[in-house]
Amino acid sequence: MEKKLYHSKKFWASIVAASIPMLNHYFGWDMDADKVMTIMAPLMAYVFGQGLADLGKNAK
Repeated sequence: MEKKLYHSKKFWASIVAASIPMLNHYFGWDMDADKVMTIMAPLMAYVFGQGLADLGKNAK
């Protein structure tokens, strides 16, 4: 059975990472690019790492 997209931790991490710059802009949080990247980088690394792990899992 295929997992639904909204049950995926990678999906939600991607949504959060993509929403940080938008929320910063629209709510006027005044975070500079370094602060935004400090929040986004671990989320992007998680998604990338899990993607690599899933590739290895599915290759068997």
